[in-house]
Amino acid sequence: MTRSCTLGSMTGDRPASEAKHTYKRVAESLRAEIDSGDLPAGSQLPTHFELVERFRVSRATIQRALKDLQKAGYVNSEQGRGVFVAGNPGSAVTSSANGVSHRQDSATARSGETVDFVAAIEEAFESDVVTIDAFCLTAESLNGALLMQMQRIMSGQPAPRSIRVRLVLPSPATSLAVPQRVDEPKDERPLDRLRRLTNMHTYGLVNSLKDLRERNYVASVELVVRSVRITPVHKLYVLNGSRGVFGYYRFMERELGVGGGDTIQIYDVHGVDAKLFNLEGEFLEESERWFQSLWETIAQDEEQPLFE
Repeated sequence: MTRSCTLGSMTGDRPASEAKHTYKRVAESLRAEIDSGDLPAGSQLPTHFELVERFRVSRATIQRALKDLQKAGYVNSEQGRGVFVAGNPGSAVTSSANGVSHRQDSATARSGETVDFVAAIEEAFESDVVTIDAFCLTAESLNGALLMQMQRIMSGQPAPRSIRVRLVLPSPATSLAVPQRVDEPKDERPLDRLRRLTNMHTYGLVNSLKDLRERNYVASVELVVRSVRITPVHKLYVLNGSRGVFGYYRFMERELGVGGGDTIQIYDVHGVDAKLFNLEGEFLEESERWFQSLWETIAQDEEQPLFE
């Protein structure tokens, strides 16, 4: 398989699920309880776990429903305490714990909050049409998060009507700044290992999406992979064109086993456990423009296999 990999679209016979936007059903049910007085002003909502059990949905769905209620002014979230019915339910302007009023529907106020990546991908899959633009080092986090969604869909949970993924990775022909041997930068073994990892996770994405298409779980599936001759120092995901997830790779020195019981010291990055942040508003718009400019210019199809 070459670095350029495209899964074409396919129309299946499986009808689109009627259970889309489950979070809206949850939000409407809770809103009705607030409007009726069953959940009076100032009362605490059940915990996330209790709501997951009650509605038989994922934690990401509950978080999305509560986010909608908070944006509409029905609830307030207090860190470390829980979620409470607002004093004036339905008002878009609520009071914080210190008495300062602020608008809950301000997108820029939420930008910069830390993000659970798996939950963000799960929320994206609540939509009928899923699009993911990703720039990263190995696609390990993306492969893991998407694999969980594939398993959920194959177990009978609602599936989107279409999925399109555009993935930009570092070129296998490029000598990257990391991973690199500390005392001998020309040692190719750390970089060869990275290429194998990248290949494994890219294959994982291909196979998962191919399964969804061939088994008619999803009517249309597309995956396109391109590469750039640069070392990523951050990761970026744009989900459904409406949400961004951004994180820095942190550099470190660590030990790498190279076989035969031998080890070498390398410079590497923290990737899978990197802290990720939510992007909205102008930051998201600029990130989308940045990705598109990368995609249309220096991101290229590669004829060279990921590794020999």
